[in-house]
Amino acid sequence: MKNLLTIFVSPEVTFQRVKSSKLAWLTCMIVLMVFSCLIIYLQMPILQQITLDSFKSNPQISPDTYDTLAASSKVISYITVVITSAISIFIGGLLFMLLNLIVRGEAKYMQLVTVSAFAALPGSIGGLLTGILLKATNAQTLNDISISLGALVQDKGSMLFKALSIINPFSIWTLVLYIIGASVMMNRSKKQVAVWITIVWLIFSFGSLLLVK
Repeated sequence: MKNLLTIFVSPEVTFQRVKSSKLAWLTCMIVLMVFSCLIIYLQMPILQQITLDSFKSNPQISPDTYDTLAASSKVISYITVVITSAISIFIGGLLFMLLNLIVRGEAKYMQLVTVSAFAALPGSIGGLLTGILLKATNAQTLNDISISLGALVQDKGSMLFKALSIINPFSIWTLVLYIIGASVMMNRSKKQVAVWITIVWLIFSFGSLLLVK
């Protein structure tokens, strides 16, 4: 558990310490799963309202089944977020493994899974903070609260809002941990891995906007 705290104040030392650990990633992944469930819990009133509105807009769904379907969707939400948390960590490890091959690094796959897991912690904290603010302010939509540059945009449905929402302290924090962790595990300079990681991060972050209607 010590590593889960020191990763925020001394990330390079922490990555050096967990480099030889076989279970550090597992502990971190469990924490991420718990955080993900808490985030969904905080967002659930809004998510349930969105689900109910979708039911009402579908004439084929009987009003008598709303409660049952809503309960099912609630359970599915928790299951999905737990599974997604785990899968994303291992996919992140695979992407780092490709970089490891490119820079001829010395990392092993599970070491890179560890980097992927620990680097996801800031994002989870950002999600928790946003969820708490949503709950505290009785927000009506998920976009009512933003801790990113998107907060400067009034039109929450615009492409500008979605683009600026990517730039927030927690996403930048994650990017920095990616670079530090990859550098330590691959035994390569931060400068060497930073270029590749930043390019891929930008492609994935802003490329995802093309998939959003």
